[in-house]
Amino acid sequence: MKELKYQQKAVNELTEKTIGLLNTDGTHHKLVFKAPTGSGKTVMACEMLAHLVDELQESPGSYVQEVAFIWFAPRKLHLQSYHKLLQAYQENRRLTPVMFDDLDQSEGIRPGEILFVNWESVYRDDSIMARERESSASIYEIARRTREERGLPIVAIIDEEHMFWTQTADRSARVLDGINPKVEIRISATPKTRTLDVVNVPRHEVIAAEMIKKEVVLNPDITIDISDERTLNEHLLNTALRKRKQLQEAYQTLGININPLLLIQLPNDARENMTVEEIRIAEQVKTYLSANPKWDISVDNGRLAVWLANEKQNLTGLEKPDNMVQVLLFKEAIALGWDCPRAAVLLIFRNMQSFQFTTQTVGRIMRMPEQKHYPIDMLNVGYVYTDIAKEQIQIVAADASYITTNAAIAYRIPNMQNVSLPSVYSERPSISRNRLQSDFKTTLFETAEEFFKLERGARLFSIAELAAMREDADIPTQLPETDDELVNENRLRAQKIIRLDVTKINAEIPVDVHFQNEEQIIDVNRVKYARTAGEIDRVFMAYLSTKGNKFESKGRTDKISMYLLEMLEEYFGIIETDAKKIVLYYENRPIFDRLLEQALERYADKRKTKLQEAQLKQFTDVTWQVPEERVYDTETNHEATADAHAMQPFYQVNNASMPERNFEQYLEANREHIDWWYKNGDHGKQHYAIKYMSSGEREELFYVDFVIRMKNGHVYLFDTKGANGDIDTDVVEKHNALIDYIASENNKNDSGSGTILRGGIIKQSGLNWLYSPLKIEDAQDTTNWDMFIPRNA
Repeated sequence: MKELKYQQKAVNELTEKTIGLLNTDGTHHKLVFKAPTGSGKTVMACEMLAHLVDELQESPGSYVQEVAFIWFAPRKLHLQSYHKLLQAYQENRRLTPVMFDDLDQSEGIRPGEILFVNWESVYRDDSIMARERESSASIYEIARRTREERGLPIVAIIDEEHMFWTQTADRSARVLDGINPKVEIRISATPKTRTLDVVNVPRHEVIAAEMIKKEVVLNPDITIDISDERTLNEHLLNTALRKRKQLQEAYQTLGININPLLLIQLPNDARENMTVEEIRIAEQVKTYLSANPKWDISVDNGRLAVWLANEKQNLTGLEKPDNMVQVLLFKEAIALGWDCPRAAVLLIFRNMQSFQFTTQTVGRIMRMPEQKHYPIDMLNVGYVYTDIAKEQIQIVAADASYITTNAAIAYRIPNMQNVSLPSVYSERPSISRNRLQSDFKTTLFETAEEFFKLERGARLFSIAELAAMREDADIPTQLPETDDELVNENRLRAQKIIRLDVTKINAEIPVDVHFQNEEQIIDVNRVKYARTAGEIDRVFMAYLSTKGNKFESKGRTDKISMYLLEMLEEYFGIIETDAKKIVLYYENRPIFDRLLEQALERYADKRKTKLQEAQLKQFTDVTWQVPEERVYDTETNHEATADAHAMQPFYQVNNASMPERNFEQYLEANREHIDWWYKNGDHGKQHYAIKYMSSGEREELFYVDFVIRMKNGHVYLFDTKGANGDIDTDVVEKHNALIDYIASENNKNDSGSGTILRGGIIKQSGLNWLYSPLKIEDAQDTTNWDMFIPRNA
């Protein structure tokens, strides 16, 4: 490694802050180390630990003189870090990296020892390292002996920290509670932990030090001949291969023996098994590479490496600068921490609807092979090719997946004092499952008739026949502007609203977009490409998959597709292939959006009416807690700031009412008195609900807006309403049912040991928030209501 100012600065800051935290009362002090991929995070951490040991021994003012270390890393990254540090310390022996089996477990961790631990081997309760055995102690017992018998504080290094902020966040907290480290050093290019103690390595300093590339360019040098019969995938593959070849020639011009690598990633949907579509793309790629004499790249001749769940080929020595492999095909995330600086070009076969990149995988092509920039500037740039068809692209922070979906996940905050509340959810018999049934066809056809002013069963006529009919009716002949041999009156009506003469569908992909692998949204220029029939099929189904999300997904897209195509054929005489083009045409798509939206809303209303008439609801009692994780749809929710919310990050509904927004702000302003608050959902088993009798004399579910736990352990259940009750006709019934529920639960805890509940409908009045602890008859009369004041709650 070079002597770099930013690395020395980071090492000094990390050392100073760690010493300060070691000499602070308490445990679990968090220190975040944020540095871009390729900046040398492991090297800096290695040097910092050595500096820390020296500084502690030479600092008479520090009451901590010696420490022990535990280095946590996900997957097999701990082995990679272990070998790196073992090599780094082999000369001076200042620190001693050890694995679990090499440790003298009877004595705990010695001063200066670094115990390397694979995260997956400890986070489950039944993991080998997490439980006591005859032959070995658990990691918790080893940590206890280290702290209590040796008197050593533990410094926990959490490598790739963002990987711990997932569905295992609670388990991460439990493991760290069991180990009870004095300081937690959390390392990542995209950290999730929030703390005031942060050491940040700016990207521009790493670029200036020539450790990583200057920027990334998306889809450079794209030239598409619309008469070319190749698929868009083949166009992108050909262009990416051409770019790799250009880079190889540039290295040769400079006399440098580096063989640049092209990475090809199949759609990554977190499933290990290959889908039919992924198998098709993989075979298409392999065939194109091997059959094209211009490239002649295959597994057999050693120029193609494969890293798939069920196939591993030519991976040995892949990272070496002069390795003969030119292309790596992979689906699952490349091994965490995989370091291959010769990787220079990345081709993504992405999921149809996604338009986000993530910073982690872009980092794979950001490293400079020799840790210096070259006089030929194209070698100082990373190249990405993909078929994102958006006017904007979004660069986001994420872990190993390069492409994300419209779903976002929030996780329950660690060490949270949860609640357990009796709740209810509606369980319907199978005949009332919320699925699209065959009767949706009738609804769609009826909606289309009104929408386009169509006539059911209208005959197809030739242009000549239409002309003759109009002449007989003494109507001036106006032949439709179409090359079709057959038209009908339905077409003549509809073509005033939609284009029916669509012959091809273009894909517009971004070209020559420059960015530096940082979180941002970028406007893009695009180039058109005519899609093939196979691509049109996939895009058509992907488009329809976004429709009717309130219905169960099983069979939904197939039914919408089938009935929509039947409608276009029955009313317009348009065959399937042409019908898909008409639907996908950019001017027509908003029209079909509205048609399907209306038809699906009508169908939902019909289903609701049927269910109400049949009285099919069945209620099941459950115990509700703040969930470990919750999935949000980013089409209807956005990330907002709420530090006291029980799940992080906090996602707010786009159309949240003003009372909800104002109350959330009020809770945040009083968070010093609040343990946590939770914004509840409005349907589904996962969310908190109670039963009430509606004004229509039917049992319904009431999803209370807010669950709030105060510092004193009391729990408040509030549902916000505006001045007019938000036109909720059942506001009184809901409030009174909640008051009965609260009284019943409090009576169960007559010993005083249970959770005390309070709450009701809550309304803003000036600067105050008012609620009635008693039943009400009029939601507008707040004369005797109490004020909700968090400091007094």
